Amino acid sequence: MNPDVERPEGLPPTRGLPGWGSDIVVDLLHALDVPYLPMNPGSSFRGLHDSVVNHGGNRNPQLLLCLHEEIAVSLAHGWSKATGRLGVAAVHDLVGLMHASMAVYNAWCDRTPLLLLGGSGPADPALRRAVDWIHSATTQAELVRHFVVWDAEPATAGAFAADLLRARQRALSAPRGPAYVSLDAGGQEERLDVVPPLPGPRAYLPAPAFGPDPAILEEAANALAAAERPVVIAGRVALDPAATPLLAALVELLGAAYHDDRNVTALPTAHPQNCTGDRGVIDEADVVLAVDVVDPATMLNPRPRGPRHGGPEHSADARVVIDLSHGDLGLRSWSNTGAAPYPRDIALLSDPLLGLRMLLDALADRVKPAAAAARREAVRERAARLRRRQREAVEARWGDRRISPARLVGEVWQAVRDVDHLLCLRNTRTWPEGLWQLPGAGSYLGHSGGGGVGYGPGALIGGALAARDRGQLAVGIIGDGDLLMAAGALWTATHYRIPALIVVNDNSSFYNDEPHQAEVAKERGRPAENSWIGMRIADPAVDIAALARSYGCWAVGPVEDPDDLGPALRNALAAVREGATAVVHARVAPR
Repeated sequence: MNPDVERPEGLPPTRGLPGWGSDIVVDLLHALDVPYLPMNPGSSFRGLHDSVVNHGGNRNPQLLLCLHEEIAVSLAHGWSKATGRLGVAAVHDLVGLMHASMAVYNAWCDRTPLLLLGGSGPADPALRRAVDWIHSATTQAELVRHFVVWDAEPATAGAFAADLLRARQRALSAPRGPAYVSLDAGGQEERLDVVPPLPGPRAYLPAPAFGPDPAILEEAANALAAAERPVVIAGRVALDPAATPLLAALVELLGAAYHDDRNVTALPTAHPQNCTGDRGVIDEADVVLAVDVVDPATMLNPRPRGPRHGGPEHSADARVVIDLSHGDLGLRSWSNTGAAPYPRDIALLSDPLLGLRMLLDALADRVKPAAAAARREAVRERAARLRRRQREAVEARWGDRRISPARLVGEVWQAVRDVDHLLCLRNTRTWPEGLWQLPGAGSYLGHSGGGGVGYGPGALIGGALAARDRGQLAVGIIGDGDLLMAAGALWTATHYRIPALIVVNDNSSFYNDEPHQAEVAKERGRPAENSWIGMRIADPAVDIAALARSYGCWAVGPVEDPDDLGPALRNALAAVREGATAVVHARVAPR
């Protein structure tokens, strides 16, 4: 927290008793150790806004002004993933919630615990101003009910605390996700003649971790102990540093190959059994342990199936698949996320970390040491060959002009490798595996969850805020399209003195859809050369460095010569060390 930004004046030295309904909310957030409240202001929570500033002194929580509600929620999303704590954001009645809805969906798909505060009503029609009629609804939460884990619309100040505590409890209980509470505007501005007692937070603790059924745990341990080619894949647990030693112990005990899920890092890049980037280990496995994997169907079988793609409708899978996760507990019928069918032979319904500990204990005396040692040696030789191929692939593109994505990542890694850093965001499809040496879980924050473009800027700054508070360097590589959807996040970063090294991977296109257009055109016998139309961000090209400077950032670019990248990054890093939000704009090839 930066106490010198937006310091209130004329307040008493100590906080007094709550005098208004919204004061109760601020006291509760303070008691729950909520440091930040990102928001875009709105009259539906004007009472809460005043309470944060003039009752709470704008400290714990501190308001963080964002230039769009989607940025506010994405910032809370990134901060929560970086800290493992509940992220909190405020959004203005219907219109603000509509703006924020994409970010709420991202957090729901990503199973990130958020508490979203809104304003509604007033419930009493006599208290409504003209704008309140078009900006409120009988059930405001209907807008996001399909993709939050819980919602409430308390109509009185006395009900605020209980509903907020229940929302927090549900958001932090497995499967985690965002909860939405809309605080009635009349209740916020209600004068308190009697201060209602705050319920004790211990009455609303999150549900404890639960373990697997003992008989199913036995079945899983036997299958892994008997495996000849076991593979371990890890997903969402990659945000918790506690996962890394457990996963390392497991793959070493089994002599198993390891592979990260998409857009996560749970085992050190340099671990000798880390085969991330070699899909063959998954295809050849006889037993696969999927630990909290986001999309097991795609991870286990990424190739499209069905008549359109020339494949069978279904395929027999000889592998034994062990799913260690919260299973289908978070599955809903509205969105198809998580609903793709896949073979799950053994379902270890469990908290993933608790399940890993129990599985390690169960395996301790079952694995044959000689067989495990032979597997371990073979996997390590395979991983070493993989790393050589990965290095060679990067070296082959190092001198490309236009800058290759691998060169961009390599130069950023060289700039930050000796600094304690948090990788808040990175390019996904063009990420060169094996180059950036990540130490394991908690070192990279992953991607949006819901695939919503525009997540990156706010989430990067949320991660950078957490990194700043614990003395780390925040680093992010962001696409030009993603940045331009929510570039206002840069202003929030500079205004609140949040240092970060932000590298813009500018391929001048919403490139993901260009191959789609080319595929459709070829399938229809039409010219694929036109796939760029309606995709390219050119004529005029956006001067992203100039845009960043207009928000108060230190910025350089566009960098087009690959030999200029290293010096630009070193200068940017020096600026970040002085407290700047630094942006390096690089023009990069799409692939």
